[in-house]
Parts: sequence; structure tokens; C-alpha cells
Amino acid sequence: MTSRAKRLAAFALFLSLLVAVPGTLAWLIKAEPAFYRQVSPPDTYDTREKASHLVTRIQDFKYEVRTRPNWGIRIGTDELNCFFAEMMGPRGSFAGWLPPGFHSPRVAIVGDRLHLGIRYGHGWWSTVISLQVRVWLVAEEINLVAVEVCDLRVGRLGIAAQSVLDALSEAARSSHIDVTWYRHGNHPVGLFRFFPDQPHPVSQILTLEVQEGSIMVAGRTRVEAVAPPPARP
Repeated sequence: MTSRAKRLAAFALFLSLLVAVPGTLAWLIKAEPAFYRQVSPPDTYDTREKASHLVTRIQDFKYEVRTRPNWGIRIGTDELNCFFAEMMGPRGSFAGWLPPGFHSPRVAIVGDRLHLGIRYGHGWWSTVISLQVRVWLVAEEINLVAVEVCDLRVGRLGIAAQSVLDALSEAARSSHIDVTWYRHGNHPVGLFRFFPDQPHPVSQILTLEVQEGSIMVAGRTRVEAVAPPPARP
């Protein structure tokens, strides 16, 4: 091969890389996680009914935590996805909970891992940011929940988790939940302590399960230590 032919071949290879690298990067960023494609609920009356019913159940659950000695709730991912679609859609009552540019959150449970996904942007310029976590109740501790961040991706491209950790910490502290982070192997683990301002918490979480397509929380409250709540309408 002549010198000129070698230069042309090198130039052709360079042009191929210029085309291939951005194309591959765009494909990685725009790829949707499988769970995100599979759990999109239809826009039907059943979706709206499940979303409204979940809001009522959560309101009742919050009341029971304050007023009953034993309480618990199990929420399925199908209910959560209906809530996201109806209540956090463009005209939903809770759309303002999402940061600007983010929409269409979805959730799935695969084994013992909770998969969360949310879309950023619209049309061709949109992508799905997905988070994979493990959640468990720390043994021999009171109201201490561990959250292990197992994976964080934009499309199929892995990204650093620090910004998400900061957002989780800020959201928890605004709800009066203490947060401490440490590393376990390659994964960050957050310790979330509920009712941190109570030396002897009146309410105690006894069960936390994330499995088989649902999240289950149960516990007890020393009702005699709680001030009588206002009568329910």
C-alpha cells in the first residue's frame, strides 16, 4: 500500500469513528430499561380509580399510625404506576413534586430490588434515568432503614450517583428523617432514621418488605403516649 493510500485509509477510519462514537453514545443514552417499557399503565378509568384509591389508602394509613396500636399497609407496583400516571401527569394534583423537565416516573420490583425510572426531556431529546436500590430494615435498631444504591443509569450509560444521593438526603431531611451515607463495596448505602427527634419513639417500624411486586410496611404505636387526634369527619 502506497503512502497516499495509507493516509486515505487513516482518514476514512477517522471519519468512521467521528460518526460511530456519537451514534453509539446517543444509542446508549436513549435506550430505555426493560422494566420502564413494560410497566406503563393505560390511560383508562381503571388507572384513575386505582390512583384515587391509593391516595385514600395512604391518608388512612397515616391516620392509623397515629391512632392504632398496630398498623400496616401493602402497596403494589401496579397501584404506584397508576398513581404516577394519573396524579403526577401534566394535569395531575402532584405534578409539582417533580423537578422541572422530569416526567413519567415508573417503578418495578425485580427480586428484592426496587427499580425506579423517570423520563427527562421530550421527543427525540428525551432519555430515561433509572435507579436500582435494595431496601431493608436494619436489625436490632429502631426505625432505621438501609437503602443501597445498586445502579444508576442514563439510558444504558452508568453515571455517578452523588447528585442522586444529595437529592435523596435533601428530601429525607425536609421530612425530618436523619440520613447517613457510607460505602459497602462499590455501592453507597444510606441509613435513614425515622422519628429521630424522639429518644423513645412512640411509633416503631417492625416490618419492611420489598418483594413480589409490592412494598409492605407494618409496625406499632404506643397509643397511650399520643395526644388524642382530632375527630375524623
